[in-house]
Amino acid sequence: MDVALQILLLKLAIAPGFIGIVSLVALRYGHRTAGWLVALPINTGTIVFILVLTEGPAFAATAAVGALLGIVSLSVFAIGYARSATRFSWPVCLGVASAGFVASTLVLAQLPEFVALDLLAAVLAIVTVLFLLPRRDDPEPSSPAPRWEIPLRMLTAALLVLGITTAADNLGPRLSGLLSPVPVFTITLAVFTHSRQGPAPVFAFMRGLQYGLFSFAAFCAVVGVLLLPLGLGLAVGAGLLAFLGVYGLVRVVLDRVSKTGKPGVGSPS
Repeated sequence: MDVALQILLLKLAIAPGFIGIVSLVALRYGHRTAGWLVALPINTGTIVFILVLTEGPAFAATAAVGALLGIVSLSVFAIGYARSATRFSWPVCLGVASAGFVASTLVLAQLPEFVALDLLAAVLAIVTVLFLLPRRDDPEPSSPAPRWEIPLRMLTAALLVLGITTAADNLGPRLSGLLSPVPVFTITLAVFTHSRQGPAPVFAFMRGLQYGLFSFAAFCAVVGVLLLPLGLGLAVGAGLLAFLGVYGLVRVVLDRVSKTGKPGVGSPS
């Protein structure tokens, strides 16, 4: 089976189910927690796995490093949407954020691969967005959505995956990696939340997403560096350990910031 078709089928299988789960989490635990979940390396891990089997570890390692730098573009999307949401409705916000994502990706695709600098750029982008996000009181967990909304979210995610994957066909490893964090989950959740509940839950969701991207960056960097020398199993295992380790570290830091009441990027809850 063609590699692009395999990726498409896996994404179509994963995206709707994941959106359904995250939507239910947002209802129970709030939008910031949902944002944390969206940063899980679902898409990127799937793509790396398939690329190792079909294109070889060198191709997949380059894609993993590209995904690391793709965090910059995802952060551009997040801040573009959030800042626009202070004044405009979701169609304008989506247009501004998507234009920023595409422009950032096209620029970054021209840069040479260098893991340390890519990691630094990703971390700086995450921190910058956290400080630029509008600061509002976190909303309470949202009221139950209409019965049709979560299935519609799932269908929207599947259609977005189909459109983006079709448009991104025949890409090289670098651009494939840069596009692997394409904000399918972010677009779906932000648009539906914004249209029904206004901008405040979107800000909470975007903040949670940025917190989670620290862990995602660790995963991509470790997999990109270790895939060739250690192979897929050990590289992904080490990447998941790095993901969990950074996740725990970020939670500890945020807990301390919250208890001391220092100004900064916000509390973890």
